[in-house]
Amino acid sequence: MARWTKTTAAGIILLAHLLLSATVAQASDLSVLNQIGKKFTRGAVNVTTGWAEVPKQTYLVARQQGLPGGLVQGAIEGLGMCVARTLAGAYEILTFPLPLPAHYQPMLKPDYVWQSEPAPPRP
Repeated sequence: MARWTKTTAAGIILLAHLLLSATVAQASDLSVLNQIGKKFTRGAVNVTTGWAEVPKQTYLVARQQGLPGGLVQGAIEGLGMCVARTLAGAYEILTFPLPLPAHYQPMLKPDYVWQSEPAPPRP
């Protein structure tokens, strides 16, 4: 009888441990799945909207340097950013299940073309 009780107690403890471990693992898996989905979506959006960097950069440079500078330098910067954003989006689509860069972080800042540029760090 004592052997059965020890075996049963050990079984209950093992079962409780497995159930609790599975719950923690499931919560972690949901977080990873969420990050994977976000990375794929970000990549698809950036491939689709990369072209919008041309008018965005034209506008931003024109605000700083005037219309002629915006039309020339802004368009050139916009073409470069268009290529960069489109290629970064394609890379994110192709590697969405892999944590590259670390923890599924975005390749470019801002994440999307319509977001404002991050402020430069203050000295």
